[in-house]
Amino acid sequence: MQTTEFQNPNLADLDVDFLYHLGLDTSMDLEAMFGDVECVCMGGSPDRAKAFADKLAAEIGAEEPKPIGKTERCLLFKVGRVVVISHGMGMPSMLIFLHELKKLLDYAGAKNYKFMRIGTSGGVGVEPGTVIVADEALNGKLEPQYDQVVLGNTRSWETKLDSGLSEEILSTRGDIRAQIGKTMGTDDFYEGQGRLDGALNPGYNEADKMAYLKQAYDKGVRNIEMEAPAFAAFCLRAGIRGALVNVTLLDRLQGDQVTSTKEQLRQYSDNADEIVLKYLKTQLQK
Repeated sequence: MQTTEFQNPNLADLDVDFLYHLGLDTSMDLEAMFGDVECVCMGGSPDRAKAFADKLAAEIGAEEPKPIGKTERCLLFKVGRVVVISHGMGMPSMLIFLHELKKLLDYAGAKNYKFMRIGTSGGVGVEPGTVIVADEALNGKLEPQYDQVVLGNTRSWETKLDSGLSEEILSTRGDIRAQIGKTMGTDDFYEGQGRLDGALNPGYNEADKMAYLKQAYDKGVRNIEMEAPAFAAFCLRAGIRGALVNVTLLDRLQGDQVTSTKEQLRQYSDNADEIVLKYLKTQLQK
C-alpha cells in the first residue's frame, strides 16, 4: 500500500503541477484518465513500450493503444488498467519518469498500484535468454544501496525489492527459463560494467574483469543493467510494490559483446514480456 510518509508537502503549494516530461498537468481530469490504474509497466525503449502495449491489448481484448501526452521524451499508453511507458536509458532518465508517474497516479486517486520494469541485461553465469526476476538491486560497488547527491551531500537508500511480488511473477514463467536473483545496476554500459571493448583504455585487464564478475556472482548477482538501484530505492521510499524483470542477452562470464542474431534477441525479449503478460492477465481477471 502506498504511504504518505515520504510524499512531498511542497506539492500542496502548487496551483497547477505540470508533469513536464509526460505532457500532462493537474488542470486535466487525471482521475478520469488514470484513476483506475493498477500497474505501471516500464522499459527503456519506445519501440518496446509500443510492442508491449499492443501485446497486452491483444491479451485483454482492448482497443489498439494510442500514445498519451508528449511523445518526444517517452511513449505512454494506457491499456485497460495498466500504464505502459518508455523511460529512456539509465537511472537519471528513469528517475524523472518515476517521479512524474507517481505524482500522476496520486493526483488521479489510483490506489495500491505496482511498478514493474521490464528490460534487457547482461547475464552473470546464466544462459542467454534467461529471465531474472530481482529480489534486490546492487550498485556498481556490489552494495545493496542507491547513492544520490542532493544539495552537495550523498544520500544512500536501501534497494530491497518486494520478494512476494517477485515470487508471484516468477510463478507465471511456465516453460520459460527464469529465476530469482540480484540485479546490479551501473552508471555506464562499458567501463561501469567492466567491459574491455569501450573506446578508451579502461585501465584494467581480462583477469581484473573476471575477478569482479565472479565476485558479483558470489554475491548473488545474476544480471547487470543500468537502472536497478534507483528503481528499487524509489519504490521502497514511496511504498510501492516494485519488480524488476530483465532478460539476459549474453553471459558476461563468456564475453562482452552481444553476438546473438536478431531473431534470438527478439525471442529473448519476448520471454520477459510473456512472463509479465501472464502475470498481468491473472491479476486483471481477479
